[in-house]
Amino acid sequence: MSTKLAALVSVLADKPLDESKKDWLVNREREVNYLKNVVSHLPFGILGVAGETGIGKTTVLNFVRPSNVFVLMVNISLRDTMESILYDLLYSISSKLEKDKDVGNYSKECKEWVSKEVATLKGFSLGVTLFANAGTKFEKSIAPRFNFFVAREKLGNLIKKAVQSKGKFVLIIDELDKEKKEDVLKVIDALKAQLLSENLIVIFSLPFAIYREYVADRMRWNEAGNLENVFKDIVFLEPMKPLEVKEMLIRRLKDYLELVDTEALELASDFSDGNPRDALWILSKSVYDNIGEKKLEKHHVLNTIRKVVNEYFSTGFSLTENQKKAINLLKDFKGPREKILKILQENGFKRTTAYSVLNQLIEKRFLIIREGNYKISGKFKFVDF
Repeated sequence: MSTKLAALVSVLADKPLDESKKDWLVNREREVNYLKNVVSHLPFGILGVAGETGIGKTTVLNFVRPSNVFVLMVNISLRDTMESILYDLLYSISSKLEKDKDVGNYSKECKEWVSKEVATLKGFSLGVTLFANAGTKFEKSIAPRFNFFVAREKLGNLIKKAVQSKGKFVLIIDELDKEKKEDVLKVIDALKAQLLSENLIVIFSLPFAIYREYVADRMRWNEAGNLENVFKDIVFLEPMKPLEVKEMLIRRLKDYLELVDTEALELASDFSDGNPRDALWILSKSVYDNIGEKKLEKHHVLNTIRKVVNEYFSTGFSLTENQKKAINLLKDFKGPREKILKILQENGFKRTTAYSVLNQLIEKRFLIIREGNYKISGKFKFVDF
């Protein structure tokens, strides 16, 4: 049995890009350069990078490395309370800086302080990161106690020392885009006072819902919103165009293009709806489904897509007959909302039913909007209903 296709697995792995894979970056230079310009010239403030999960926010943040600016990226794993957020951030920054020649000693002091503090808290820990690194025996006390004000003071001092030794300091806090909007805002609100410091720029990865609210706040006439008072700016990563997704796949597969049919790449691009993670996922699944084949062809990817969709519907999700009929009618359609309603009515839908079905398909994400036009999601356009 041939296993040539196994060679594709490593290049299709879904992980953020860094400088070593710069050639794989497609059409994000504008956002990267904009963020570089902002952090180079903004004296202080909080920024955001928003977009769908998997759209490439971490990749963009990995390339925000302007010259003469000190950049540090951390994650916050605990978001239960303001205290836990503060402790986690202090610990994460300290861990990254403990070997630094300028602020290493104070960073170690902060890290050890957090470890000892958390060790006394009943039923509380700082998660995998702390267990893996602290080397401290955890004991239980009668009641939890957070030295919130001491932790805040230490975080402020650590940031101040880092700025004094490094100059402009850019702190990137990643992974928050996977959380609910309310939880993300709780994190930012808890940290805001500590992060508004001269020569400190903080960049959060954010879910799309926060960007949508931020834009609404900015565009309201003479009506102050909350988010515009928090963020200096939020950069939104638009979904990629099908040709851009295809280019991304070609760049990754450049040494193995003889193993993949061009139409297979086009199918994966359509399936993705502009999200590179989805394209990599469906192409990887197609490889696994056909690992013994000499070449990955269009019908292989098509069969995998159909299998995935059938599995989705087997979980209990269902469509009405009118919804199925509408999807079949609109599979090759791309255009304005009014044209959809016209097509449905010309094919036997009453006007009120056409409006209802249209809204239902949008709500269920079978119909998506791209550049002002409506189209059936690539997840479903290749399946007969």
